[in-house]
Amino acid sequence: FFFFFFFFFQAEDGIRDVERSRGLGDVYKRQPIDPANPESGIERMSTSNVCQNFKLAGWLCARSIMDERLVDLPFTELFWELVLGKRPTLIDMKRLDEKTGRFILELDQLRSQKGEILRAEFFSREQKKQQIESLKVNSSVKIAELGLTFVLPGYDRIELKKNGKEILLTAENLEEYLDLVAVYTLHKTIWQQIQAFKEGFESVLSIEGLKCFKQEELEDLVCGGKEEKWEPGMLADQIMPTQGFDKASPQYLQLLAYMSKLGLSMQRLFLQYATGSPRLPYGGFRMLSPKLTVAKRIIPEGANPDNYLPSVMTCQNFLKVPEYSSYEVLKTKFDYALKEGQNSFTLS
Repeated sequence: FFFFFFFFFQAEDGIRDVERSRGLGDVYKRQPIDPANPESGIERMSTSNVCQNFKLAGWLCARSIMDERLVDLPFTELFWELVLGKRPTLIDMKRLDEKTGRFILELDQLRSQKGEILRAEFFSREQKKQQIESLKVNSSVKIAELGLTFVLPGYDRIELKKNGKEILLTAENLEEYLDLVAVYTLHKTIWQQIQAFKEGFESVLSIEGLKCFKQEELEDLVCGGKEEKWEPGMLADQIMPTQGFDKASPQYLQLLAYMSKLGLSMQRLFLQYATGSPRLPYGGFRMLSPKLTVAKRIIPEGANPDNYLPSVMTCQNFLKVPEYSSYEVLKTKFDYALKEGQNSFTLS
């Protein structure tokens, strides 16, 4: 079998499609694979398809590192930790899902209190039993009154043990429940996806080579650097005017002013339009290769520049701006191009 992957780069003027990624780093918690019934773990997708997607993601990340390209696949730090072999704990549950994780940690605190009661030498067996049964979540609800059964939180179809839907959570079996939740959430339901990602990655590069990086550094390496404030002075140092524009050209200065006022979402759209990636490489504009360059767009003789949109050679980070009559016109044309023209691709 031969698999061909086509990566489309705009060689001439055009505008790229932009869709904000939800981040594959949490896909495994949204789409768990039931170890007892793998085919039920993904809605309308087989287990093999899910693993193939993660294998492809691993290959793509490794290839992007090798080719010094950026991909918009932001993973969570915990995902990278699991890929690098970290053994997760219940504390990591909160990093996956804030609400569920907080509740599980509250139950874990009750487990600790139960242990202290059992170790106390001054209580009789009956007193210990009564105190354990009276343990309450948030000092309001007894464990048995929660109405929970041995199923994975948020996924009623995945039982933590045989006939788990019929087994009520109580103070007596609390330890077993928490241990099973940890095993299923942080291992069994995601192990296949993690292994598939590693297999795809290691078909290009060794995972061992990533262990010298911190988790946050890995995202910067694959996806690009964190967002930075676009100050006009910084932009002027890193964005080069050419072919009809110079540092004093009104349109060049208006463009810098426009860029400095963009919010985060519009910054992403601008970068996707101008460079083909919604994020800058690690190090910001100064690390773009080639440098972002702004030239005057040539329009037909006698035509009004205010009637034309900007255009871009994405593969060269080469932005062409008509000689607009005012900042307001420039802003209107760029806003329209970034928001409404993302699927357009034309040649000039």
